[in-house]
Amino acid sequence: MATQKPLSTISYNTEPFLLNVLNDLYNKHIIQCWMYIKHKGEDGDKDHIHLRIEPNRRIDAMEIAERFLEFVPDNEKPLCCRPFRPSKEEDWFLYVVHEPRYLKLKYTDGDKYEKLPYEFTDIVASEHYDVEVAFIRAKAYLEHTSSSIAKKIRTGSSPISLIEEGEDVFTVNAIMKSLKEYDYNRVVKRLVDAEAEVVRLKRILNSNGIDF
Repeated sequence: MATQKPLSTISYNTEPFLLNVLNDLYNKHIIQCWMYIKHKGEDGDKDHIHLRIEPNRRIDAMEIAERFLEFVPDNEKPLCCRPFRPSKEEDWFLYVVHEPRYLKLKYTDGDKYEKLPYEFTDIVASEHYDVEVAFIRAKAYLEHTSSSIAKKIRTGSSPISLIEEGEDVFTVNAIMKSLKEYDYNRVVKRLVDAEAEVVRLKRILNSNGIDF
C-alpha cells in the first residue's frame, strides 16, 4: 500500500530500537512526525506500543514496516510491528488513552470498552508535535459526534441553537428525524400494549361474571 495518509500500527519492538527507527525516518524527512504510547497487554496480548506516523511524502507501508524488524538474541523470529493501517488523529488519540465515551461509542460489547486507562501525557512524540493540542482537538471531535448531538437535543438543546454553534445542519436534521420516528414508534408500542392489557382485563372480568 503506497500512501501519504497518516498510518498507525502496533509495535512489539523494544523502545530504544523503535526510537532509533523513528528518528531515522524523521531525520531523513520520510515522515514529518511520530507518536506512540506503551500499553500493558490485555486479553491475552503481550505488552505493546501503539504507534502512529504522518508521512512527509508518499511511502510504501510494507517497506516502512520492514524497517521495524528487530533481531534479538534468543528469539527465533524478529520483533516487528503489525501491518500499518490508515489512521485519523482524533480516533488514534481517543483510543490509545482508552477514553471511556469513545470506546462505548465504537464498541457495543461492554468488555471491549472496559480497558486500562491512560493519560495523554503517556504519549511520546517527535519534536515540535504538540501532544496536548492534538488531544484537545480529539476531545473536541468527540463532542460533535452524532451521539453527542442526539444527547444534547434530548436533554433540552434546541436544533437551531446547535446549528448556530456550528453543528452540521444535515446531521442535526437527520438526528431530529430519527428521534421523531423513535418517539412515534414508542407511543405506538405503548398504545398497542395498553389495548392488549384492556383485552386481558376484560377476559378476567368476563370469566368472573362481570359484564364489561
